[in-house]
Amino acid sequence: MAEILKKPTETLSDAFLRWSLHFNENLELDRKDEKTIESYMNTVNKLIEYVSSDKTLDKLSFEELDTKFIKKFFYWRDTEHHKKTGVDLKNSTKQNDKKILTIFFEFIEEDNKEKFEFFIKWKNIKHKKELVEKDHYPPILVKQILDYLEENLKKNRDEFSYMLSFTFKLALFGGLRATEICSIKNSVFGKQYVSKETKKKFIPITILGKGKTKYTNPLPYEYIKNELNFFKRNKDDKELIFLSKTGLPLTRLHLYRYFENISNELGLSKKGIHIIRHTFGSNLSELGIDIRNIQILLRHANISTTTIYTATGSNASGCTDTQTLSVTVSTPTVNAVASPTAICAG
Repeated sequence: MAEILKKPTETLSDAFLRWSLHFNENLELDRKDEKTIESYMNTVNKLIEYVSSDKTLDKLSFEELDTKFIKKFFYWRDTEHHKKTGVDLKNSTKQNDKKILTIFFEFIEEDNKEKFEFFIKWKNIKHKKELVEKDHYPPILVKQILDYLEENLKKNRDEFSYMLSFTFKLALFGGLRATEICSIKNSVFGKQYVSKETKKKFIPITILGKGKTKYTNPLPYEYIKNELNFFKRNKDDKELIFLSKTGLPLTRLHLYRYFENISNELGLSKKGIHIIRHTFGSNLSELGIDIRNIQILLRHANISTTTIYTATGSNASGCTDTQTLSVTVSTPTVNAVASPTAICAG
């Protein structure tokens, strides 16, 4: 049943309160869960609190509510939050509040007898998206995992142990994705070379990216030589070098499960294989590498993705030295070189 928009004796906050009760009932009828209803009503109640805190606002009619009114509400909301916590309200919270208020005001528009519509341009109320920091391993955890893999190799000396160690290092020192690791053959590794700047050995690995784009990332030879030589001795150039524990072709799900098990065994809360790639990107960012070069090494089509991956940096691979490297990207139509680029490979 349609409701009166605003009764003659009501203040604006009174009217909002009455509408909020109907809104709450409607959410329950729509079978929204308790947490969703609580979240929606918390935002609506904040709006009521804002209006009731100012006598001038409380005298306003619904016809007088416009885009500026909503913007002033968010300014007040931010100020109040800062007073209580000492920090600004997160933009993600503001985005969520905007969504809820849009739904609340639309509910009023659909249910009022007068068929009234608000003069609010919601698209003009903007809040910047926040960078989401990608999780990564700090140096102490990287060392812990590397030590575990090394001890496992000394103890077992089997193909599975070499696979675990090599896949971890390919993600950590080369930034490879799980799917890229699983498709590796011996033929993708090039010839060793010595960096003119650091006199250290590197070996290039060719990675086939999206759109059949070929990328060549440098790997620190001293860190991977034992594992690389093992697979060079035991695998043909044209066959996939990594197999699962049961002898099947390795998949990203296998890798995730294996490294989840290692994390559980070491008591680590951070799990999986992709976090190792995040660690690679964070390490480059910490070293002050230009974001365009990091984009090339991570093989991101959109640099905004790189910005998210490198939102934090903590010298994550635990290295103490930096090596100057050349990064080559080639496609049928592009042959570009980003050089010099530094990566931790001490």
